[in-house]
Amino acid sequence: MKVTLSTLLLVTTFISHTAGVVHVNVTVSTTQAVSIIDDLFVGVTLDSGLLPTSQHWKGLDFNSEKVQALAKGLSPCYLRIGGTEGDNVTFVPTDYGTVDSNRVYTGATWDAVNTFVRDVNWKFIFGLNVLKRKDGHWDPTNAKELLQYNSAKGYQLAGLELGNEADLFPGTYNITVSSSQLGMDVYNFKKLLRSTPGYESTLVIGPDVNVGRSSAFVADYFAAGGDRAVDRITFHQYYTSDRTAHLSNFTDTKLMDTLVSYIQTGLGVARRTNPHTPIWLGETSSSSPGGAPGMSDRYVAGFLWLDKLGIAARMGLKGVLRQEFYAERYSLIGNSTFDPLPDYWLTVLYKRLVGGPVLSVEASVDNSTIRAYAHCTKPSNSYGYVPGSVTMYFLLPTDNNTSITFPQFPNQFVDVFWLTPVDGLTSNLRHLRTVALNNDPLTLVNNTLPELKPYRTERNTVTFPGKSFGFLVFPEADVAACSSQ
Repeated sequence: MKVTLSTLLLVTTFISHTAGVVHVNVTVSTTQAVSIIDDLFVGVTLDSGLLPTSQHWKGLDFNSEKVQALAKGLSPCYLRIGGTEGDNVTFVPTDYGTVDSNRVYTGATWDAVNTFVRDVNWKFIFGLNVLKRKDGHWDPTNAKELLQYNSAKGYQLAGLELGNEADLFPGTYNITVSSSQLGMDVYNFKKLLRSTPGYESTLVIGPDVNVGRSSAFVADYFAAGGDRAVDRITFHQYYTSDRTAHLSNFTDTKLMDTLVSYIQTGLGVARRTNPHTPIWLGETSSSSPGGAPGMSDRYVAGFLWLDKLGIAARMGLKGVLRQEFYAERYSLIGNSTFDPLPDYWLTVLYKRLVGGPVLSVEASVDNSTIRAYAHCTKPSNSYGYVPGSVTMYFLLPTDNNTSITFPQFPNQFVDVFWLTPVDGLTSNLRHLRTVALNNDPLTLVNNTLPELKPYRTERNTVTFPGKSFGFLVFPEADVAACSSQ
């Protein structure tokens, strides 16, 4: 068996700082996919709080070569702008005049984001203000003004939402909009949208609430007309509060498993009336609001993020929109510097390597020791991956080294894309904002993404350190379920 010096050096470096080895056999069901995702499965968000004229996007420069390069690295991708402030702002095409600049976004603001979305090949989803009310119903006047402006400019809207977490309005705005009224509002909005030239196929998306907190709210929303209005069902999900989050939460497999029950709750409510409507996590991250300081934008955040993508795909969800691309503590790129943060690189690798069909995977130990997911590999000209290839991704949440053996694929090449913190696994994970791919630190080169090369091994067993994660690709797997991609 051929083992290169670089492979030996890499594995040695990976395991030099931890003790104890767990041996795991992993097998994949190769005949039939359990679910299918598409290239837009992973999207990103920006918060509506960036919209007001006074905010100036909090320094986000849509014309920056660096920002555009990072955005193109995620393409194709949905961008959703929504959030609490979305129900507190008004569109004004030109000058905002006497209106409070903290509650207005202008045509210039709209032009900036739409030009950016077009240039980086993203698709735009926007949350409209449902608190524009008249006689107890949603007043579409301002929304019509926005749509007219959008049409005149020739911009494309992939989707529209109406209201954000309306179940929290009593505490946030001292206003109550009942779930049944919101369902009727979104039903009427759907009729308006479909009768407006240019928006016949624009997705109506909702209800944009935390279903674990508000399952009865969601059920009433659907019963009142929301079921006939929504083209995508969206729920919001966070694991912890940023005020109580602890470093150990990010590698806590019991916390990871709460997502399973959360999705089951959402599926249970939605499938009663909408058995075939795609379901998304329409706003999601680690800790809310804003992210846990010193954790949600560091290497350790990748455990919850990668596990979320694996669970969501396996359970049949069709979209996961990451809160958020820029501005807060759980962002993918840094404030002001626009430097890519660890979860940015993780997301890029996911988009490059993970294909549509989702495969069932089994490990010889329980999921508190290793979290394992498998897909068909995304066909790639840059990597030379062809239909039939398999991509697996793993999270190792304990301190133990883990040796993973693949009895199905003996004597085959394995391409390894393993992410570790640059400063070593014994450092405090809380402080690590730079990540290495196969021990090479990841940085932009002249505002261009690096090649993100794997290392290739012929080993049937590969060993990795605890508290780390990454992807393995089997280019010669020739799996039947992946042959028709």
